[in-house]
This record gives sequence, C-alpha cells and structure tokens, in this order.
Amino acid sequence: MNDPDGPYQNKYDREYYMTLSDWYHDQMPGLLKRFVSVFNPSGAEPVPDSGLINDKLDTTFSVEPGKTYFFRIVNMAAFAAQYLWIEGHNMTIVEVDGIWTQPQEVSMIYVTPAQRYSILVTAKNDTGANFPITTSMDEVCYHISPPYHPCKTNENKRICLILSRTV
Repeated sequence: MNDPDGPYQNKYDREYYMTLSDWYHDQMPGLLKRFVSVFNPSGAEPVPDSGLINDKLDTTFSVEPGKTYFFRIVNMAAFAAQYLWIEGHNMTIVEVDGIWTQPQEVSMIYVTPAQRYSILVTAKNDTGANFPITTSMDEVCYHISPPYHPCKTNENKRICLILSRTV
C-alpha cells in the first residue's frame, strides 16, 4: 500500500492505516443462513453488535499540531457501510479505490464495504482539546423484521476515537 511515486508523497508528515469493520457476536455461517432465508423477504442485513476501527473499540492516533497526516482507510465490514468524520477537522480526499484523484475537501466520507479512501488531515493548532474520529453505520439496510433481528441499540453502532495531541 505504498506508492513511492504517488502525487501526494511529499504532502504529509506521517502515514496511518485505518480499518473499519462490523463486529457480530454470532458466527457468520448462521448470520448468512438467516440473511438469505425465505423468512427474510426484504433482504434485511444482519445488525452488527459493534463497529471497530483497527479491530478495536479504543484506537488512538497521535498527531502534532499543524502537521499533516495521510490516512489510508478501508472498510473491511461484512455488510455495514459507514460514515466517517473527524470532529472540528476537514479531510481532503486524494485517492478512492486505488485511483489518485484531484484533492476534494469534505467534512465526512461514506465508506461502503470493501471500499478504500486515502485522505489528508492537517491537525489543528489547538492543544486544548482532543478531537474524536467518529463512525456511524448506515442503518438503511437494517430493516427491523422480528424475529430475524435482535434488538440492538444505536449506541452500539458508534465508535469514537481520540485524535491525541502531542507537542
């Protein structure tokens, strides 16, 4: 995942990898069997128990004020598309699914399963606060059709990470 001739190679101070995933407490064979069942006529996807970043609930990325960071993001989820944003920061999209793009500044990105983004983020010159990196799963595919879906709460579909400040 390194392109030494990439057009943004000298535009950042450090590179990070960020994986997004959905986490189910049930095993996938059982989830798939219910998903493709005649008892699930709407095609409702299994509702994840949690979402993870870098396979954890408490991932942090240390940054220094004013420096720019290159994040390679991939959604490794089985089903869940996710919205991703960094509180108080804009992101500049520079690559989507392996294709370099013209820089596009955004406040949020929508990452579908198996999709990849590369973004540049410049840390604010504010050491008085940490800034959460937040994901929220797109719930549009989670039609509630009892008894297929267990009751899950929205709080299990949010991940909040701290963008740590170091001097």
